[in-house]
Formats: sequence, structure tokens, C-alpha cells
Amino acid sequence: MFSGVKPLFHQKKLVSKGYTLIEVIVAVLIFTTMLMLGSIALNQTLMQYKTLAQKGFNFWQYAKIVWLDKSIASIIDYYVKDRQYGWFPYFKGDQNGFSYVSLSPFAGDSPCLVWVLKEKNEKGNYDLKYYELPIITKKYEDIENDFLFGNYKKGNSYLVLADVQEISFQYYGLDINKKRYEWFNEFDGKLKRTLPSAIMISYKDKEGDKKLLLKVNTNSMMKLIYNEIYPYK
Repeated sequence: MFSGVKPLFHQKKLVSKGYTLIEVIVAVLIFTTMLMLGSIALNQTLMQYKTLAQKGFNFWQYAKIVWLDKSIASIIDYYVKDRQYGWFPYFKGDQNGFSYVSLSPFAGDSPCLVWVLKEKNEKGNYDLKYYELPIITKKYEDIENDFLFGNYKKGNSYLVLADVQEISFQYYGLDINKKRYEWFNEFDGKLKRTLPSAIMISYKDKEGDKKLLLKVNTNSMMKLIYNEIYPYK
């Protein structure tokens, strides 16, 4: 008479140990939500690190531009002499870069001889490199040889611009013959008898075309009288 009671009671006991469909769905939803929140938090953290890294990169990039601007602003009229041209302020610039003497080196506190050069990298793009050597009392021939034999690479060097598509240079200065200021693609103190008043560096990176206008604060022609006082011997 009571033979069916025991199996029914046992079945009810088994059911009570499991989970209902609603409980399973709720658990899955909670787990999925936790995964989503964790993923969002991870992405936000990575974005914050990326932003900080980018800001750090931009800071150092900006710092190098500031240093270059200061170096060029501190160009001095370092006079050298040549048998054919006599005395002239040292500066040499073309479409490969430019060279000058500055009172404001990137490293140290002594006047230095500087080369700012466009160099092709392994990717086929261009880097803008800064090199400096102590000037001491170098003659014109010494400066020319430092570049010719690659001695400029033995001093301090810095990467100013990296992996840009193109770099070009222009030099703003006085044309003594025309008695007016113009932009030149080349500027040699030996021929111009003076320093440029400004240098324009144009380049193209991933963001597009950009320009750096760098002013030269010193531009004295007073020492040209050296040719009368100290003729080349």
C-alpha cells in the first residue's frame, strides 16, 4: 500500500540537490558580466598606460626640439679663414643638413661644433640627427676634415626626428649683392660673408606636413674687418 512513497521521496531529494534553469541562467549572466567588467577595466588600464607612454614620448620629442632651438639661437659668429676667401663666419647648410658653432650644446657647457644632418634609415625613410664636438680652436680645415672623415660621429649625438617621410632645409639671410633678405636652399658663410638669420626645417610624418622655424640671434658682420687687420698668410 505504501510501496510508492519511498521512490517519490528519493526523487524529490535528488531534485533539491541540483540547480533550476533560472539559477543557471542567473549564474551565467553574473559570470559574463564579471568577465565584461574585467575586460573593460583591463582595456582602460592599457589605454592609460598607452596615454602615459605617448605623453612621455611627446615630452622628450618636444624637449629635443627645444634643445635644438636653443642651440641654433646661440649660434656664434666663429670666424675662420681660407686662403681664397679670407675670414668669414663659419656656417654651412644645404639640403643634406647644416653645420655651425654654438654656445649652447646639448651636453656639457662648452662651445661646440654642431652638425644637424638628414640620414636615410633602414625603412627607406629619414632621421634627423644632431652631432656635436668640442670646438676648442679648430681651423676651417679641421672642421672640414671632421666631417669628411666622420669624426663628428665620435662626439655626442641625438635623434631629433625619427622615421619621417621627407626632410628639407631653407636658410633665410642677407644677399649682400642684392642687399636684401631671401630664403636660400644653400647657405655658406664662406660665400655669403654672414650667418643666416633663420633656418626652416620642413618634414612630413604620419600626421602630415610640418615646419620648424628656428631663429639665429647672432649675426655680426663686424669681424669682416679681420681681412684688413689679419690678412691670410
